Amino acid sequence: MSISAKLIFLLTITVGLVMFFTSFLFLLQRESGLESALRDELRAHAVTLQTALEENYADGRTRESQNLIDRLRENSRIYAVLLFDETGGLIKISQPESEEIFRQPPELPEILKTGEAVEFTRNTSGHKYISVILPVNLGNGKRGALEMVKPLDLIEAEIFNARINWLATTLFLLAVIFLVVVLVLNRSLTKPFQELLKGAEMLGGGNLDYRVEVPKTKDELAVLAVTFNKMADNLAEQNRLAEIESENRLKMEKSLRHSERLASVGRLAAGVAHELGAPLNVIDARAAQILENAEITPEKRTKNLNIIRRQTERITNLVRQLLTLARPFNFNLQIVSLNEHLRETIEELNIEKEKIEVEISAGKIYKTRADTDFLRQVWINILQNARQSILNKNDSGGKIEIVLSEQKRENRNFVVVKFTDNGGGIAPEHLERIFDPFYTTKDIGQGTGLGLAVAYRIIEEHGGFIEAVNNKNGGATFTVFLPQSEPSAVAGG
Repeated sequence: MSISAKLIFLLTITVGLVMFFTSFLFLLQRESGLESALRDELRAHAVTLQTALEENYADGRTRESQNLIDRLRENSRIYAVLLFDETGGLIKISQPESEEIFRQPPELPEILKTGEAVEFTRNTSGHKYISVILPVNLGNGKRGALEMVKPLDLIEAEIFNARINWLATTLFLLAVIFLVVVLVLNRSLTKPFQELLKGAEMLGGGNLDYRVEVPKTKDELAVLAVTFNKMADNLAEQNRLAEIESENRLKMEKSLRHSERLASVGRLAAGVAHELGAPLNVIDARAAQILENAEITPEKRTKNLNIIRRQTERITNLVRQLLTLARPFNFNLQIVSLNEHLRETIEELNIEKEKIEVEISAGKIYKTRADTDFLRQVWINILQNARQSILNKNDSGGKIEIVLSEQKRENRNFVVVKFTDNGGGIAPEHLERIFDPFYTTKDIGQGTGLGLAVAYRIIEEHGGFIEAVNNKNGGATFTVFLPQSEPSAVAGG
């Protein structure tokens, strides 16, 4: 139920109940007043008739008294008038057809004895009557009695009509109050609230140009509407400034990316030029020696040719690395035991000769589906970076710790290979870019920045990813995540 409906219901019910009880009390007072007025009227008529009868009997005009009672027959508001003598006998009655109970009222002997007036109510034959019995001086010291009876049916009809009028008036006023409450609330509360709600929905939906209609009531809701529109103006202005800032930022990012691309191309060109230049110079010099010295010994000729072949192989490796980064991979996937594959790669590198200790920790045999040759290239690139970091910090060597485990991320099971070294770590400004192609912190000729980029792409093509962080105690940690091909087995099982 909406707030306006609740308010309409509560206000209508509250005002209706107050009005109902107030008017009901007024109705009861009116009914009581009608009955009281009827009693007063009956007493007044009885006293007037008592006085007239006593005067007539005092003057001996008995006949006039009887005529006076007969004339009261024509009064529709009087049911009966009865005159009793000193013994309680009926002298005269205005309506002979009146009920027998009024001809011999039980209260009559007491009134004749005490001379005190009595007023009472009787129910007879399904009707209600009010009676007043007054003592009457009949002359010669004789005390009679006068009874005047009026039917209460007269006021009961009026009371019934009053109740019908009260009910109709109450229902009419309730309807009027309901309509007034509905109109007032709709104009002063419901409509402004609906407008504010619509405005909030429009702003929430992204339409910052929408403004609510300000009520003309100049009350709190009008102030709220004005404030809402000011808020919308501020949001629109902030959005405009944000768009301008975003456009400027995009332009700046495009400019930076262009600069970075140019710088990357420059670094690549310089690195490739040096990498190619050095072996080409060696090839040229060795070839010149062979050409210029016709009498060179076979041993020197063979030596020079071997040097030329090694330099050619160096160039070939550089070109292969560039092609590996650029072209699609053609993997030969198979189930690989990472524990064994890592040991074989470490033996091939022979890092221990540089006093660098390599330790592998794995409580189980971890397997993944991968291309062994490409995966070996990843291990080599990561280990060579760790080796270089250790040697740059300390020529006397260091330690590389490799830990294999398993982990669940995004409802996928991964084999985790963590490489931790105690070298110099990665400078914070380089940490986020170490996997970017052509990005390197090495001097020209020391590397082209392709190793980690190639490694990242190889792992990504296998469905995994690589993370790199600096250690709190120095050095860096590279973590490789590879999809787990099957549940790991206990080592040696």
